[in-house]
Amino acid sequence: MNLSAEKENLANLGLKILKFSEVSKLRDERGTYTLVIFINSSLSLKIGGLGMADLDAGYYTYTGSAMGRGSSSLAGRISRHLRGAKKKRWHIDYLLSSGESEIEAVLALPSRRRLECEVNQHLISLLRPEMPIPGFGSSDCISGCKSHLLYFGVEDNLLRKIAEIYLQRRENNVFALLKDEA
Repeated sequence: MNLSAEKENLANLGLKILKFSEVSKLRDERGTYTLVIFINSSLSLKIGGLGMADLDAGYYTYTGSAMGRGSSSLAGRISRHLRGAKKKRWHIDYLLSSGESEIEAVLALPSRRRLECEVNQHLISLLRPEMPIPGFGSSDCISGCKSHLLYFGVEDNLLRKIAEIYLQRRENNVFALLKDEA
């Protein structure tokens, strides 16, 4: 993913651009977020109670919510995902701790409403990804999501496509968090 080109495209769409190191600017915000994850090479991985799973190389998204304060705010939840070492509590922790995956970008939508399933279902219906692990991140879903982990392979303009879906749902600013440039 060419981050400088993505940054310009996202800014032109009207998103507020932050670096990963600026995530604390979302500390007082609640809402929904989507991690854009790249897996370098195919892997087999044990994911908590879901058991073993095989994942192909390519781009994945994981959509979640952060409806609390402190560690449960958008900044708290996203910061936790960005940290390397952590106790494996959620399905996504197993994937992010694999050593083969890397978060490339995060889209965040501050909102007082829980929009995680609505956003996830729009990603599925509009972008037609695969769902590699049924039940991943959706064990508490009341909207019928089969998975909150979606597989896109090597999709061109994926971040822009997701951003456009977020912009349709916005109640205020939409944020794109991008890796800090070296």
